[in-house]
Amino acid sequence: MVSFDLDGTILRGMILNHIRAPKDLRERIALQDVLFEQGKLGYEERLQAQFALLSGMHVDEITPDPEHLPLIGDLQTTLEKLRRSEVTVVVLTDNPSFTVEPLRCCGFHEVIGSEIEVHNGTLTDRMKLLTNKLTGLREYCKRVRIELGSCAHVGDWINDVVVFKAVGVSVAFNPSEEDVSRAATYTVRSSSLLDVYNVLKPNFRLQ
Repeated sequence: MVSFDLDGTILRGMILNHIRAPKDLRERIALQDVLFEQGKLGYEERLQAQFALLSGMHVDEITPDPEHLPLIGDLQTTLEKLRRSEVTVVVLTDNPSFTVEPLRCCGFHEVIGSEIEVHNGTLTDRMKLLTNKLTGLREYCKRVRIELGSCAHVGDWINDVVVFKAVGVSVAFNPSEEDVSRAATYTVRSSSLLDVYNVLKPNFRLQ
């Protein structure tokens, strides 16, 4: 199995910037990122603040349109090659899973992410954050009976490091921090996800 981070990995930028919501709401969401970068909000606080802003919105109305997302080059081709190699491909993200569900059309089998409760089609303020990606991946692997050592993870940020250390193979894809690169098995800098596939392919015999 190969899991992919979302923001900065298979998506150029952040998915919450592409929800179909009023401009002022997207600006308030973006402000939380600024406060986080300035050290005025912690990681979990930022996620809670951003997701709380979505409360009351109709989930179907704000879900991103995959045709208008700035996706990494050769995403669908890469996923097709992985699936032909009988590799399960999932998205592993701290973002709300509903924002990522449209990307199943590209070939992902599953989305592992934070969950926001939906009542009668409307997002509520009740949520379960996935602040530790390894926790979500472990739960999924247990459910589908896949060993962590038979998994690969592709990501670009510091919250991917805990997963890098637990899986069999890891790829830091266009990482912005040296700590992320050092923690991974491989580092790939490219505008095409096919370069990640080429790095992973020799390891498929381990699946």
